[in-house]
Amino acid sequence: MVRQRFAQQLASGSVPAFNYLTLTNDHTVGLAAGERTPQAMIADNDLGTAQIIDTISHSAIWPSTAIFVVEDDSQDGADHVDAHRIPALVVSPYAKPGAVVHTRYDQVSAIRTMELILGMHPLSLNDALATPMYDAFDSTPTNIAPYDAIPPVQDLNAKNPSSGAGARAASKLDFRTIDKVPQATLDRMLWHAVHGQRSTPPPPGPNATPDADGDD
Repeated sequence: MVRQRFAQQLASGSVPAFNYLTLTNDHTVGLAAGERTPQAMIADNDLGTAQIIDTISHSAIWPSTAIFVVEDDSQDGADHVDAHRIPALVVSPYAKPGAVVHTRYDQVSAIRTMELILGMHPLSLNDALATPMYDAFDSTPTNIAPYDAIPPVQDLNAKNPSSGAGARAASKLDFRTIDKVPQATLDRMLWHAVHGQRSTPPPPGPNATPDADGDD
């Protein structure tokens, strides 16, 4: 459906200058019994992102396109350096090929960069003061080659066990609405799903919502 609509916009020359897409499978449904595993849902989310980039990069608008990929819940889930860090991608003919940028940017930096590309004035003081993501770009389109999506090796239909500690804990949680489950609870559940029930997860991010009662 999305590809069909995009094709229609291309044919009529009506592709919007700005599009905002949300892919929600990376929130997962934890270890809910009989539902798809966290690994399957995240792989599906990654594939969806890749397919979007594949479609756009093979289209006529690719030479003037910039795609920003940022992760929701930047306050949630520590990595090996700091709980505030999240991955971010810039995909564009003007993006530096294969670059790993170490400059400190934040969510508002991505917004400010989009505004500059679109010729927009800042919407607030926050984005007006944000550092644009200059280091991610070249002044010439040296990264023009289209991208071909790579099928995941992960089974996209893998299911959670119908019983066990994880299933019991998940049965007490509300996965029907995004962010309804306390972050610390879901973080711990996902960590155990990947590293085993006896592993020790890192502490949640500094702004994570309080943990729910009970173990997973």
